[in-house]
Amino acid sequence: MLCSRKSVRVCSIWAVLAGAGFLVGCGDDSSSNQPGGNANVSGNWHAVTTSSLGPTSFDLDFFIVQNGGSLASSTVFFGGTPCADNGTLTGSVDRQAVDLTITESGGPDTITINASTNSVTMTGTYNISGSCDGGDHGTFSANFVPDVESSQWSGSTASSNGTLTFTASLTEDSQGRLSGSMVFSGSPCFSQMTVSGKQAGSVVQLSDSQGIFAASGTTSNNALTVSGLYSVISGPCQEDGTFTMSRP
Repeated sequence: MLCSRKSVRVCSIWAVLAGAGFLVGCGDDSSSNQPGGNANVSGNWHAVTTSSLGPTSFDLDFFIVQNGGSLASSTVFFGGTPCADNGTLTGSVDRQAVDLTITESGGPDTITINASTNSVTMTGTYNISGSCDGGDHGTFSANFVPDVESSQWSGSTASSNGTLTFTASLTEDSQGRLSGSMVFSGSPCFSQMTVSGKQAGSVVQLSDSQGIFAASGTTSNNALTVSGLYSVISGPCQEDGTFTMSRP
């Protein structure tokens, strides 16, 4: 397996999943470090927290934009907490040490994270201050999630009105923004759509340029499948349902 500079971290993930413990055929992992020796943590991350105060946990999904030692994310999605649905992130990386501050939307809580990274995983601790979950603390672990850029997506939808099949081609920029097209078969209302959206960690959101179609799903760990919910918002084909799609 030969790896491009863009995909070398994906190669590392495959090596870990295969139990190899080292990179196979990927050569020097020079892209895992930024100039100055800082770890490369740019891209999508899915994190899980575990509280030290009880059997509770919540998930975090975010796309890190890295500029040297500075880190930022305009969108952080929360799962499993009643305090917020989303927030923003700032932080820094100094070699393998990562410090993150997540501010929940509306400002009820602030989450501070101290972790170490090898550019594929992060492990460390978190502390929460604020009016909702303030005082909570525990462990934090995160995994890098490959991007969903591909011209080879195919999938299907299911609703009370029946099923549709589709293909999709998506590109992803350095901010996690998605753009591309979807081609549907079997719909009397639409065939080809221009779509845009975002990926933040394992969360993928898409909508079409005319405001007809919207979908939100989650990826598998290797980002080879996405599944979730969709809506046809207007028109005679208005409906809600589920979708799944995969790529080679």
